[in-house]
Amino acid sequence: MHRHTVLFNFKDEVSPADRDRIVEALRSLKSISVVKDLMLHKNKVPPSPKAPFEWLLVADFANDDDRQIYEKDELHVKVIRGDFVPNVKNYAVADVNY
Repeated sequence: MHRHTVLFNFKDEVSPADRDRIVEALRSLKSISVVKDLMLHKNKVPPSPKAPFEWLLVADFANDDDRQIYEKDELHVKVIRGDFVPNVKNYAVADVNY
């Protein structure tokens, strides 16, 4: 199995309505056929220097090849380029095989 994890924060100027729309767009990535599971939630730990990210996305794949297919999928490219990148101020990504 392969797990893809993204921690992120929205830009301060992104409205609550736009945040909701972007969250739903990110959750729609679960519909990509190679995605085994995907969850996106607000971090329960209050933001601090030791916990600087407000949001967490975790996606599971059968293997790294499937993750690469996911990254090139038309829906993923549209959501990441059109919604995620323009509205996120910072993020961190980690991938592991388990």
